[in-house]
Amino acid sequence: MSHVVVVGAGMAGLIAGYAAIKAGHSVTVVEATSQPGGAVQAEVLETSQGLIGIDAGAEAYASRSTVMDELLEDLGLANEIVTPNPAGSWLYLPDVGAVPAPRLGMWGIPGDPQAKEVVAALGTKAAARAAQDLETPMDAWAKRRAAGEPITVGDLVADRFGPVVVERLVAPVVAGVHSADPYDVDIDKIAPGLVDKAIEHGSVAKAIATLRAAAPPGAAVKSLRGGMQKFAGALVAYVQTHGQLHVDTKAVALDIDSGTVFTETGQLFHGDHVVLAVDAPTAHDLISTITPVAQRPELPQRPEFGAGVALVMMAVDLEALDAHPRGTGILVSPNVVDVAAKAATHVTAKWEWARASATKLNKHRHVVRLSYGRVTDPSDGSAPGYDTSEDALRELAYKDLAKIFDVPKQRVLENVAAIASVRWRESMPLTTPENAQRIAAIQDAVEAIDGLHATGAWFAGTGLAAIAQHALALRFNPLQ
Repeated sequence: MSHVVVVGAGMAGLIAGYAAIKAGHSVTVVEATSQPGGAVQAEVLETSQGLIGIDAGAEAYASRSTVMDELLEDLGLANEIVTPNPAGSWLYLPDVGAVPAPRLGMWGIPGDPQAKEVVAALGTKAAARAAQDLETPMDAWAKRRAAGEPITVGDLVADRFGPVVVERLVAPVVAGVHSADPYDVDIDKIAPGLVDKAIEHGSVAKAIATLRAAAPPGAAVKSLRGGMQKFAGALVAYVQTHGQLHVDTKAVALDIDSGTVFTETGQLFHGDHVVLAVDAPTAHDLISTITPVAQRPELPQRPEFGAGVALVMMAVDLEALDAHPRGTGILVSPNVVDVAAKAATHVTAKWEWARASATKLNKHRHVVRLSYGRVTDPSDGSAPGYDTSEDALRELAYKDLAKIFDVPKQRVLENVAAIASVRWRESMPLTTPENAQRIAAIQDAVEAIDGLHATGAWFAGTGLAAIAQHALALRFNPLQ
Protein backbone atom coordinates (compact mmCIF):
# COMPACT_ATOMS: atom_id res chain seq x y z
CA MET A 1 0.00 0.00 0.00
CA SER A 2 1.40 3.39 -0.97
CA HIS A 3 1.08 6.40 1.29
CA VAL A 4 -0.17 9.85 0.28
CA VAL A 5 0.56 12.98 2.31
CA VAL A 6 -1.75 15.90 1.57
CA VAL A 7 -0.60 19.35 2.63
CA GLY A 8 -3.68 21.48 3.24
CA ALA A 9 -7.15 20.53 4.45
CA GLY A 10 -9.15 23.00 2.43
CA MET A 11 -11.75 21.53 0.11
CA ALA A 12 -9.19 20.44 -2.50
CA GLY A 13 -7.05 18.70 0.11
CA LEU A 14 -10.00 16.96 1.71
CA ILE A 15 -11.33 15.80 -1.66
CA ALA A 16 -7.87 14.59 -2.74
CA GLY A 17 -7.47 12.73 0.55
CA TYR A 18 -10.94 11.21 0.26
CA ALA A 19 -10.29 10.04 -3.31
CA ALA A 20 -6.90 8.57 -2.41
CA ILE A 21 -8.41 6.61 0.48
CA LYS A 22 -11.19 5.32 -1.77
CA ALA A 23 -8.53 4.20 -4.27
CA GLY A 24 -6.81 2.10 -1.61
CA HIS A 25 -3.99 4.34 -0.41
CA SER A 26 -3.18 5.22 3.18
CA VAL A 27 -3.55 8.97 3.64
CA THR A 28 -2.34 11.67 6.00
CA VAL A 29 -3.66 15.22 5.67
CA VAL A 30 -1.89 18.07 7.47
CA GLU A 31 -3.49 21.49 7.97
CA ALA A 32 -1.75 24.64 9.21
CA THR A 33 -4.85 26.09 10.88
CA SER A 34 -7.18 24.71 13.51
CA GLN A 35 -10.14 24.55 11.12
CA PRO A 36 -10.27 22.26 8.07
CA GLY A 37 -12.59 23.08 5.17
CA GLY A 38 -10.90 26.15 3.74
CA ALA A 39 -13.44 28.55 2.26
CA VAL A 40 -16.38 26.31 3.17
CA GLN A 41 -17.25 27.33 6.70
CA ALA A 42 -20.34 27.89 8.79
CA GLU A 43 -21.42 31.02 10.63
CA VAL A 44 -23.96 31.00 13.43
CA LEU A 45 -25.92 34.21 13.86
CA GLU A 46 -26.88 34.52 17.52
CA THR A 47 -30.21 36.28 17.97
CA SER A 48 -32.15 36.78 21.18
CA GLN A 49 -34.75 34.25 19.95
CA GLY A 50 -32.28 31.58 18.85
CA LEU A 51 -29.50 30.61 16.46
CA ILE A 52 -29.41 30.76 12.64
CA GLY A 53 -26.70 28.74 10.90
CA ILE A 54 -25.61 29.80 7.40
CA ASP A 55 -22.65 29.48 5.07
CA ALA A 56 -19.85 31.97 5.66
CA GLY A 57 -17.95 31.00 2.52
CA ALA A 58 -18.90 29.06 -0.59
CA GLU A 59 -22.68 28.60 -0.49
CA ALA A 60 -23.32 26.58 -3.67
CA TYR A 61 -21.71 24.73 -6.55
CA ALA A 62 -22.13 24.89 -10.31
CA SER A 63 -24.24 22.01 -11.57
CA ARG A 64 -23.09 22.16 -15.20
CA SER A 65 -21.09 18.96 -14.65
CA THR A 66 -22.10 15.98 -12.55
CA VAL A 67 -18.87 15.79 -10.55
CA MET A 68 -20.27 17.39 -7.40
CA ASP A 69 -23.56 15.50 -7.50
CA GLU A 70 -21.66 12.21 -7.77
CA LEU A 71 -19.26 13.13 -4.97
CA LEU A 72 -22.09 14.15 -2.66
CA GLU A 73 -23.91 10.92 -3.46
CA ASP A 74 -20.78 8.94 -2.56
CA LEU A 75 -20.70 10.78 0.77
CA GLY A 76 -24.33 9.91 1.47
CA LEU A 77 -25.58 13.46 0.99
CA ALA A 78 -27.67 12.99 -2.17
CA ASN A 79 -30.94 13.50 -0.29
CA GLU A 80 -29.66 16.80 1.09
CA ILE A 81 -29.06 18.44 -2.33
CA VAL A 82 -31.31 21.45 -2.91
CA THR A 83 -31.84 24.01 -5.65
CA PRO A 84 -32.37 27.75 -5.17
CA ASN A 85 -35.50 29.79 -5.59
CA PRO A 86 -35.81 30.29 -9.39
CA ALA A 87 -36.86 33.93 -8.96
CA GLY A 88 -33.56 35.12 -10.38
CA SER A 89 -31.22 37.92 -9.36
CA TRP A 90 -31.00 41.68 -9.88
CA LEU A 91 -28.35 44.20 -10.89
CA TYR A 92 -27.54 47.55 -9.32
CA LEU A 93 -26.38 49.95 -12.03
CA PRO A 94 -25.20 53.55 -12.32
CA ASP A 95 -28.00 56.05 -12.97
CA VAL A 96 -30.59 53.25 -13.09
CA GLY A 97 -30.39 51.65 -9.66
CA ALA A 98 -31.86 48.18 -9.12
CA VAL A 99 -33.12 46.29 -12.19
CA PRO A 100 -33.81 42.59 -12.86
CA ALA A 101 -30.89 40.73 -14.41
CA PRO A 102 -31.46 39.30 -17.92
CA ARG A 103 -33.20 35.95 -17.63
CA LEU A 104 -31.51 34.48 -20.70
CA GLY A 105 -27.78 34.88 -20.48
CA MET A 106 -24.39 33.50 -19.51
CA TRP A 107 -22.07 35.36 -17.12
CA GLY A 108 -24.14 38.47 -17.79
CA ILE A 109 -23.79 38.18 -21.58
CA PRO A 110 -27.34 38.46 -22.95
CA GLY A 111 -28.84 35.64 -24.98
CA ASP A 112 -31.48 38.06 -26.22
CA PRO A 113 -30.12 41.62 -26.58
CA GLN A 114 -33.63 42.87 -27.34
CA ALA A 115 -35.28 41.50 -24.18
CA LYS A 116 -37.08 44.14 -22.15
CA GLU A 117 -34.87 43.65 -19.08
CA VAL A 118 -31.76 44.10 -21.25
CA VAL A 119 -33.12 47.33 -22.72
CA ALA A 120 -34.05 48.52 -19.22
CA ALA A 121 -30.52 47.87 -17.98
CA LEU A 122 -28.68 49.30 -20.99
CA GLY A 123 -30.92 52.01 -22.39
CA THR A 124 -32.22 52.00 -25.96
CA LYS A 125 -29.00 53.22 -27.61
CA ALA A 126 -26.71 50.69 -25.93
CA ALA A 127 -29.29 47.93 -26.44
CA ALA A 128 -29.36 48.70 -30.16
CA ARG A 129 -25.56 48.43 -30.21
CA ALA A 130 -25.79 45.09 -28.37
CA ALA A 131 -28.25 43.78 -30.96
CA GLN A 132 -25.58 44.21 -33.66
CA ASP A 133 -24.16 40.92 -32.41
CA LEU A 134 -27.10 39.20 -34.07
CA GLU A 135 -26.08 40.40 -37.54
CA THR A 136 -22.30 41.04 -37.46
CA PRO A 137 -20.17 38.17 -38.85
CA MET A 138 -17.84 36.32 -36.47
CA ASP A 139 -15.04 36.14 -39.06
CA ALA A 140 -12.46 38.08 -37.02
CA TRP A 141 -13.04 35.86 -34.00
CA ALA A 142 -12.86 32.72 -36.12
CA LYS A 143 -9.41 33.85 -37.27
CA ARG A 144 -8.31 34.52 -33.69
CA ARG A 145 -9.57 31.11 -32.64
CA ALA A 146 -7.77 29.41 -35.54
CA ALA A 147 -4.56 31.22 -34.56
CA GLY A 148 -4.88 29.97 -30.99
CA GLU A 149 -5.02 33.47 -29.54
CA PRO A 150 -6.43 33.83 -26.01
CA ILE A 151 -9.86 35.46 -25.87
CA THR A 152 -11.03 37.29 -22.77
CA VAL A 153 -14.62 37.80 -21.76
CA GLY A 154 -14.24 41.57 -21.89
CA ASP A 155 -12.63 41.67 -25.32
CA LEU A 156 -15.27 39.44 -26.92
CA VAL A 157 -18.27 41.13 -25.33
CA ALA A 158 -17.05 44.69 -25.94
CA ASP A 159 -16.53 43.90 -29.63
CA ARG A 160 -19.76 41.99 -30.18
CA PHE A 161 -22.16 43.89 -27.90
CA GLY A 162 -20.39 47.13 -27.03
CA PRO A 163 -18.48 48.23 -23.91
CA VAL A 164 -21.68 49.25 -22.09
CA VAL A 165 -22.70 45.58 -21.93
CA VAL A 166 -19.36 44.74 -20.30
CA GLU A 167 -19.78 47.56 -17.80
CA ARG A 168 -23.44 47.07 -16.90
CA LEU A 169 -24.19 43.38 -17.38
CA VAL A 170 -20.96 41.38 -17.41
CA ALA A 171 -18.65 43.15 -14.94
CA PRO A 172 -21.07 42.85 -11.99
CA VAL A 173 -21.40 39.10 -12.55
CA VAL A 174 -17.74 38.26 -13.24
CA ALA A 175 -16.57 40.50 -10.39
CA GLY A 176 -19.20 39.14 -8.04
CA VAL A 177 -18.56 35.46 -8.77
CA HIS A 178 -14.88 35.36 -9.73
CA SER A 179 -13.62 38.56 -8.08
CA ALA A 180 -12.05 39.33 -11.46
CA ASP A 181 -12.06 41.92 -14.23
CA PRO A 182 -13.79 40.60 -17.40
CA TYR A 183 -10.82 41.78 -19.45
CA ASP A 184 -8.55 39.45 -17.45
CA VAL A 185 -10.73 36.32 -17.61
CA ASP A 186 -10.24 33.77 -20.39
CA ILE A 187 -13.71 33.02 -21.72
CA ASP A 188 -12.86 29.36 -22.30
CA LYS A 189 -12.31 28.94 -18.56
CA ILE A 190 -15.76 30.12 -17.49
CA ALA A 191 -17.79 29.42 -20.63
CA PRO A 192 -16.17 26.48 -22.43
CA GLY A 193 -17.56 25.95 -25.92
CA LEU A 194 -19.20 29.36 -26.20
CA VAL A 195 -16.73 30.87 -28.68
CA ASP A 196 -16.87 27.85 -30.99
CA LYS A 197 -20.66 27.78 -30.83
CA ALA A 198 -20.77 31.54 -31.55
CA ILE A 199 -18.57 31.07 -34.62
CA GLU A 200 -20.88 28.27 -35.75
CA HIS A 201 -24.04 30.38 -35.31
CA GLY A 202 -22.53 33.72 -36.32
CA SER A 203 -23.57 35.35 -33.05
CA VAL A 204 -22.64 35.12 -29.38
CA ALA A 205 -26.24 35.77 -28.30
CA LYS A 206 -27.57 33.04 -30.59
CA ALA A 207 -24.92 30.66 -29.24
CA ILE A 208 -25.98 31.40 -25.66
CA ALA A 209 -29.64 30.85 -26.52
CA THR A 210 -28.75 27.53 -28.18
CA LEU A 211 -26.60 26.35 -25.28
CA ARG A 212 -29.24 27.32 -22.74
CA ALA A 213 -31.95 25.51 -24.69
CA ALA A 214 -29.79 22.38 -24.87
CA ALA A 215 -28.86 22.44 -21.19
CA PRO A 216 -30.56 19.91 -18.94
CA PRO A 217 -33.48 21.36 -16.99
CA GLY A 218 -32.80 22.56 -13.49
CA ALA A 219 -30.87 25.20 -11.62
CA ALA A 220 -27.39 26.32 -12.65
CA VAL A 221 -26.27 25.96 -9.04
CA LYS A 222 -27.13 23.63 -6.18
CA SER A 223 -26.39 23.45 -2.49
CA LEU A 224 -27.13 21.33 0.56
CA ARG A 225 -29.98 21.67 3.00
CA GLY A 226 -28.40 23.42 5.97
CA GLY A 227 -25.48 24.74 3.94
CA MET A 228 -22.35 23.56 2.14
CA GLN A 229 -20.52 23.16 5.45
CA LYS A 230 -22.19 19.73 5.55
CA PHE A 231 -20.01 18.77 2.59
CA ALA A 232 -16.84 19.83 4.38
CA GLY A 233 -17.98 18.07 7.54
CA ALA A 234 -18.61 14.80 5.70
CA LEU A 235 -15.16 14.89 4.09
CA VAL A 236 -13.48 15.65 7.40
CA ALA A 237 -15.30 12.77 9.09
CA TYR A 238 -14.33 10.36 6.32
CA VAL A 239 -10.65 11.33 6.36
CA GLN A 240 -10.50 11.15 10.16
CA THR A 241 -12.15 7.72 10.16
CA HIS A 242 -10.18 6.11 7.34
CA GLY A 243 -6.94 8.13 7.38
CA GLN A 244 -5.24 10.74 9.52
CA LEU A 245 -5.97 14.47 9.79
CA HIS A 246 -3.59 16.72 11.72
CA VAL A 247 -4.68 20.33 12.34
CA ASP A 248 -2.41 23.11 13.65
CA THR A 249 0.36 21.36 11.73
CA LYS A 250 2.08 23.68 9.28
CA ALA A 251 4.28 22.14 6.58
CA VAL A 252 7.55 24.07 6.22
CA ALA A 253 9.84 21.99 3.99
CA LEU A 254 9.97 19.05 1.57
CA ASP A 255 12.52 16.34 0.85
CA ILE A 256 11.86 14.76 -2.51
CA ASP A 257 14.15 11.72 -2.25
CA SER A 258 12.46 10.44 0.91
CA GLY A 259 9.04 11.98 0.31
CA THR A 260 9.23 13.72 3.67
CA VAL A 261 7.09 16.66 4.74
CA PHE A 262 8.70 18.62 7.58
CA THR A 263 6.38 20.57 9.88
CA GLU A 264 6.67 23.53 12.21
CA THR A 265 5.77 21.27 15.15
CA GLY A 266 8.71 18.97 14.38
CA GLN A 267 6.60 16.10 13.12
CA LEU A 268 7.75 14.34 9.96
CA PHE A 269 5.36 12.71 7.51
CA HIS A 270 6.58 10.36 4.78
CA GLY A 271 4.68 9.64 1.59
CA ASP A 272 5.16 7.98 -1.78
CA HIS A 273 3.15 10.94 -3.04
CA VAL A 274 2.87 14.47 -1.66
CA VAL A 275 -0.05 16.70 -2.65
CA LEU A 276 0.27 20.46 -2.25
CA ALA A 277 -3.39 21.39 -1.76
CA VAL A 278 -2.53 24.96 -0.82
CA ASP A 279 -2.55 28.42 -2.34
CA ALA A 280 0.16 29.11 -4.92
CA PRO A 281 2.24 31.44 -2.67
CA THR A 282 2.45 28.67 -0.06
CA ALA A 283 3.26 26.10 -2.76
CA HIS A 284 6.01 28.44 -4.00
CA ASP A 285 7.45 28.65 -0.48
CA LEU A 286 7.45 24.88 -0.04
CA ILE A 287 8.96 24.15 -3.45
CA SER A 288 11.70 26.66 -2.62
CA THR A 289 12.70 24.46 0.35
CA ILE A 290 13.02 21.23 -1.63
CA THR A 291 15.99 19.04 -0.88
CA PRO A 292 18.19 17.75 -2.38
CA VAL A 293 18.96 21.24 -3.69
CA ALA A 294 19.92 19.76 -7.06
CA GLN A 295 16.28 18.76 -7.54
CA ARG A 296 14.90 22.14 -6.51
CA PRO A 297 13.29 23.84 -9.53
CA GLU A 298 13.91 27.48 -10.33
CA LEU A 299 10.73 29.49 -10.03
CA PRO A 300 9.83 33.05 -11.04
CA GLN A 301 8.62 35.50 -8.42
CA ARG A 302 6.21 34.35 -5.73
CA PRO A 303 2.57 34.66 -6.86
CA GLU A 304 0.53 37.38 -5.17
CA PHE A 305 -2.73 37.21 -3.28
CA GLY A 306 -5.66 39.24 -4.50
CA ALA A 307 -7.18 42.02 -2.45
CA GLY A 308 -9.43 39.57 -0.60
CA VAL A 309 -13.04 39.98 0.42
CA ALA A 310 -15.08 40.63 3.52
CA LEU A 311 -18.54 39.16 4.01
CA VAL A 312 -21.11 40.67 6.34
CA MET A 313 -24.01 38.44 7.36
CA MET A 314 -27.02 40.14 8.88
CA ALA A 315 -30.30 38.89 10.31
CA VAL A 316 -32.97 41.59 10.09
CA ASP A 317 -36.67 41.67 10.90
CA LEU A 318 -38.12 43.65 7.99
CA GLU A 319 -41.56 43.03 6.53
CA ALA A 320 -40.50 44.96 3.42
CA LEU A 321 -38.24 42.04 2.47
CA ASP A 322 -41.01 39.43 2.64
CA ALA A 323 -41.82 39.89 -1.06
CA HIS A 324 -38.16 39.32 -2.04
CA PRO A 325 -37.92 42.70 -3.82
CA ARG A 326 -34.47 41.92 -5.25
CA GLY A 327 -35.08 38.27 -6.08
CA THR A 328 -32.41 36.01 -4.63
CA GLY A 329 -29.84 38.79 -4.51
CA ILE A 330 -28.14 41.57 -6.38
CA LEU A 331 -24.82 42.15 -8.16
CA VAL A 332 -23.48 45.69 -8.07
CA SER A 333 -21.73 47.42 -10.96
CA PRO A 334 -18.15 48.52 -10.14
CA ASN A 335 -19.12 52.01 -11.35
CA VAL A 336 -21.85 52.55 -8.77
CA VAL A 337 -20.98 55.21 -6.19
CA ASP A 338 -23.87 54.94 -3.71
CA VAL A 339 -23.38 51.26 -2.77
CA ALA A 340 -20.02 49.94 -1.56
CA ALA A 341 -20.86 46.22 -1.63
CA LYS A 342 -20.11 44.27 -4.79
CA ALA A 343 -22.96 41.85 -4.15
CA ALA A 344 -25.73 40.99 -1.72
CA THR A 345 -27.36 37.59 -1.37
CA HIS A 346 -30.84 37.45 0.12
CA VAL A 347 -30.09 34.11 1.75
CA THR A 348 -33.59 33.47 3.05
CA ALA A 349 -35.08 34.26 -0.35
CA LYS A 350 -32.61 32.02 -2.16
CA TRP A 351 -32.72 28.91 0.03
CA GLU A 352 -35.92 27.49 1.49
CA TRP A 353 -34.10 25.79 4.38
CA ALA A 354 -32.67 29.15 5.46
CA ARG A 355 -36.09 30.81 5.24
CA ALA A 356 -37.64 28.09 7.39
CA SER A 357 -34.87 28.40 9.98
CA ALA A 358 -35.18 32.19 10.21
CA THR A 359 -38.97 32.50 10.20
CA LYS A 360 -39.29 30.01 13.05
CA LEU A 361 -37.82 32.79 15.19
CA ASN A 362 -39.68 35.74 13.64
CA LYS A 363 -42.09 35.65 10.72
CA HIS A 364 -40.43 38.68 9.10
CA ARG A 365 -36.84 37.58 9.74
CA HIS A 366 -34.43 37.62 6.82
CA VAL A 367 -30.72 36.90 6.38
CA VAL A 368 -28.73 39.00 3.92
CA ARG A 369 -25.08 38.45 3.07
CA LEU A 370 -23.13 41.41 1.67
CA SER A 371 -19.74 41.05 -0.03
CA TYR A 372 -16.99 43.70 -0.10
CA GLY A 373 -13.75 43.77 -2.07
CA ARG A 374 -13.05 43.82 -5.81
CA VAL A 375 -10.07 42.61 -7.78
CA THR A 376 -9.68 46.12 -9.20
CA ASP A 377 -9.35 47.70 -5.74
CA PRO A 378 -6.04 49.42 -4.91
CA SER A 379 -3.61 47.27 -2.92
CA ASP A 380 -3.26 49.84 -0.13
CA GLY A 381 -6.46 48.67 1.59
CA SER A 382 -8.24 51.98 1.04
CA ALA A 383 -11.25 50.41 -0.68
CA PRO A 384 -13.98 48.67 1.36
CA GLY A 385 -13.12 45.02 1.83
CA TYR A 386 -10.67 42.69 3.50
CA ASP A 387 -8.74 45.41 5.36
CA THR A 388 -11.74 47.48 6.46
CA SER A 389 -12.22 47.74 10.22
CA GLU A 390 -15.11 45.87 11.78
CA ASP A 391 -16.98 49.01 12.80
CA ALA A 392 -16.60 50.62 9.37
CA LEU A 393 -17.63 47.39 7.65
CA ARG A 394 -20.82 47.12 9.67
CA GLU A 395 -21.69 50.75 9.02
CA LEU A 396 -21.31 50.13 5.28
CA ALA A 397 -23.50 47.04 5.52
CA TYR A 398 -26.33 48.93 7.25
CA LYS A 399 -26.18 51.69 4.63
CA ASP A 400 -25.95 49.31 1.68
CA LEU A 401 -28.75 47.04 2.81
CA ALA A 402 -31.00 50.08 3.17
CA LYS A 403 -30.06 51.38 -0.28
CA ILE A 404 -30.31 48.06 -2.10
CA PHE A 405 -33.69 47.14 -0.65
CA ASP A 406 -35.03 50.71 -0.58
CA VAL A 407 -35.62 50.69 3.18
CA PRO A 408 -34.80 53.64 5.48
CA LYS A 409 -31.46 53.09 7.19
CA GLN A 410 -32.93 53.88 10.59
CA ARG A 411 -35.47 51.10 10.14
CA VAL A 412 -32.61 48.71 9.34
CA LEU A 413 -30.72 49.77 12.47
CA GLU A 414 -33.81 49.31 14.63
CA ASN A 415 -34.46 45.80 13.33
CA VAL A 416 -31.04 44.12 13.22
CA ALA A 417 -31.31 40.82 15.09
CA ALA A 418 -27.69 39.73 14.60
CA ILE A 419 -24.63 40.61 12.54
CA ALA A 420 -21.30 38.89 11.90
CA SER A 421 -18.46 39.11 9.41
CA VAL A 422 -15.72 36.94 7.94
CA ARG A 423 -12.75 37.71 5.70
CA TRP A 424 -11.27 35.59 2.91
CA ARG A 425 -8.03 36.03 1.01
CA GLU A 426 -6.02 32.81 0.72
CA SER A 427 -8.33 31.31 -1.92
CA MET A 428 -8.21 34.39 -4.17
CA PRO A 429 -5.23 34.99 -6.49
CA LEU A 430 -4.39 38.34 -8.00
CA THR A 431 -5.86 38.08 -11.51
CA THR A 432 -3.16 39.51 -13.74
CA PRO A 433 -1.34 37.86 -16.67
CA GLU A 434 1.94 38.05 -14.73
CA ASN A 435 0.45 36.30 -11.73
CA ALA A 436 -1.12 33.65 -13.96
CA GLN A 437 2.32 32.94 -15.44
CA ARG A 438 3.82 32.54 -11.97
CA ILE A 439 1.07 30.11 -10.99
CA ALA A 440 1.53 28.15 -14.23
CA ALA A 441 5.27 27.92 -13.52
CA ILE A 442 4.53 26.29 -10.17
CA GLN A 443 2.20 23.81 -11.82
CA ASP A 444 4.85 22.97 -14.42
CA ALA A 445 7.51 22.55 -11.73
CA VAL A 446 5.31 20.20 -9.73
CA GLU A 447 4.44 18.09 -12.76
CA ALA A 448 8.15 17.64 -13.49
CA ILE A 449 8.81 16.08 -10.07
CA ASP A 450 7.79 12.45 -9.69
CA GLY A 451 5.46 11.95 -6.75
CA LEU A 452 4.63 15.64 -6.25
CA HIS A 453 1.19 17.05 -7.09
CA ALA A 454 -0.64 20.37 -6.75
CA THR A 455 -4.33 21.16 -6.58
CA GLY A 456 -6.71 23.78 -5.24
CA ALA A 457 -8.47 26.91 -6.44
CA TRP A 458 -5.25 28.60 -7.58
CA PHE A 459 -4.61 25.76 -10.02
CA ALA A 460 -8.14 24.50 -10.75
CA GLY A 461 -10.08 27.73 -11.01
CA THR A 462 -12.92 29.23 -8.99
CA GLY A 463 -15.77 27.16 -7.61
CA LEU A 464 -16.31 23.87 -5.82
CA ALA A 465 -17.07 21.97 -9.04
CA ALA A 466 -13.79 23.05 -10.66
CA ILE A 467 -11.84 22.27 -7.49
CA ALA A 468 -13.46 18.85 -7.09
CA GLN A 469 -12.84 17.90 -10.72
CA HIS A 470 -9.17 18.91 -10.46
CA ALA A 471 -8.56 17.14 -7.15
CA LEU A 472 -10.32 13.96 -8.28
CA ALA A 473 -8.16 13.86 -11.42
CA LEU A 474 -4.94 13.36 -9.43
CA ARG A 475 -3.40 9.97 -10.03
CA PHE A 476 -1.19 8.16 -7.52
CA ASN A 477 0.40 5.14 -9.20
CA PRO A 478 0.61 2.18 -8.88
CA LEU A 479 -2.97 1.87 -7.62
CA GLN A 480 -4.39 4.64 -9.80
